[in-house]
Amino acid sequence: MENSFSTLVKYLTEKISNLSPEKRFLIAIAGIPGAGKTTLARKLEENVNNFVGKQIAINVSMDGYHYPKKILDTFPNVEEAYARRGTHWTFDAEGLYQLVTNLQDPANHQKVINAPSFDHAVGDPIENDIKIFPSHRLIIFEGLYLHLKEPQIWKSIALKMNELWFLQVDREIARKRIIKRHIESGISNDEETAVYRVDNNDFLNADYILENSMIPTRTINNIDEYM
Repeated sequence: MENSFSTLVKYLTEKISNLSPEKRFLIAIAGIPGAGKTTLARKLEENVNNFVGKQIAINVSMDGYHYPKKILDTFPNVEEAYARRGTHWTFDAEGLYQLVTNLQDPANHQKVINAPSFDHAVGDPIENDIKIFPSHRLIIFEGLYLHLKEPQIWKSIALKMNELWFLQVDREIARKRIIKRHIESGISNDEETAVYRVDNNDFLNADYILENSMIPTRTINNIDEYM
C-alpha cells in the first residue's frame, strides 16, 4: 500500500469528502514508544487542513488520559504506579472510550466536544483543553495502546475507529529517541537513569503492544520517509 506522505494526506481528504454531514472519520495511530506517532499526527492535521483550506482535521493524543498523580497516589502500590506510569493500566481508558463514543454519535455532530491534553512540564492532564468543533470531520488519535485487543476496554476503543494505522520503527532508533526525550523533558536526570527507564518501562510496554495489538488497516514502515 502506498504510504508517501502526500498520498496519506490525499487519502484522508477524500475520505472526509465522502462523509455524510453528521459523521466524522476517526483514525488511530499507534506504535511502540519512540515510533513517531505524535509527529505524524500533527503533520497530518496540519497538511490536511492546508490542503482543504479550513480547519477540518484535529489530532488528539491519548496522553490526555493519563491518570493524574492524585489518582496514582490512591493505587495499592503507589511506587509501582509511578515507576510504570505510561503502561496501559495507568490510563483512563473508560474516559477515552466515552470521548470516542461521543464523537461517533450523530446527535453530537453540531456540538463542541472537549478532550484533555497533557502538560509535560507539570506531568498531569489538563481537562477540557482540546476543543473539537463541528467543523472537525477528521479526528486523528495517537497513542501507544489504541490498537490493543485486550483488555476489553481498549479493544472496544480500537473497534470504534474507522481505521488503525501502525508505525513500524527500528528499536534502536526508538531507543535513542526515548532516551533523548526523557532527558529533555526532565523525566530522567541523566542518560543512565533514562536508559534504565527505557529498559524497565518503555520497552516492556513496547513488547506488550507488539504482542497484543489488532491487525492494523495500514502499516507505515518509516516515518522519516513521509515527512
